[in-house]
Amino acid sequence: MPTLIEVFSDGSGNTMASDGGFGWRIVVDGILLEEGNGYLPQATNNVAEITAAIKGLERASAIIIQNGWNLAKVILVSDSQLVLGYASGKWRCKAEHLKPLNRDLQQIYNKVDADTRWVRGHSGDEHNEGCDKLAKAGRESKGQP
Repeated sequence: MPTLIEVFSDGSGNTMASDGGFGWRIVVDGILLEEGNGYLPQATNNVAEITAAIKGLERASAIIIQNGWNLAKVILVSDSQLVLGYASGKWRCKAEHLKPLNRDLQQIYNKVDADTRWVRGHSGDEHNEGCDKLAKAGRESKGQP
């Protein structure tokens, strides 16, 4: 049976003139393996959401390689329909400032051969709520460790 790797992601931001943050969690076969977050000096919510998915998928890819999990099944889980639509290629990115991020997202998504799953935000999902807290902490850190 293949290893199930769920990559949860969430972003926190308002406008390009304000701080943003992102958070991600890697859950392997139902167990939280790793989490991370970061600060973005200028980020809309969409920039933060896409960045979170990229960072989470990049880390998942590294974990797959490190562990030799050739049969791993990867699922990107987000409360952002935009992220899931962009990642899967179901939605076309028209916003110029998002195109480079969209390209990076699709590349890593395809590299790990992921699927998507939507989760309603603020609905009590443990890992989505955890990512929300990580993203807010990243934003509030202002880049300080």
